[in-house]
Amino acid sequence: MAKRMLAGALAALSLMAGPLAGTANADDIVIPIDMTAPMRLQMPADSVSIGNPSIAGVSVQNDRLLFITGRSYGTTNLVIMAHDGRTIFNGRVTVTPSDDGTVTVYRGVESAQLACAPSCRPRPDIGDDRQAFQAATEQITGRASTAGN
Repeated sequence: MAKRMLAGALAALSLMAGPLAGTANADDIVIPIDMTAPMRLQMPADSVSIGNPSIAGVSVQNDRLLFITGRSYGTTNLVIMAHDGRTIFNGRVTVTPSDDGTVTVYRGVESAQLACAPSCRPRPDIGDDRQAFQAATEQITGRASTAGN
């Protein structure tokens, strides 16, 4: 009986994390930086805690739907508890580089990222050359402010 309950709990965890990009196992969530993925829970959550919110963010839509966003490279943990104190999820969240249409240009030890879909434009990223990063960030911020965002 206990083995059946454990198997059921593990199956529920794997179903719960299934919609997330690149899930390695039931206790790991892998998501590219600057991307968001839904996490649907099998039971209502009462509390949600992310270990390092600078690595990944969690947006709670309701007690059964969360969105996980990759903010910065690295690994942190996510704990989700039910109102009766049971653990719904306790696992790692790893944020990885996004390789989708991204090109890295190296000049000596300096690097800059370009998003190429279909033409290439600067895409500031962690680890980029400081001048390239600041120039691209200023332009993106300026463009967003003229759009009223």
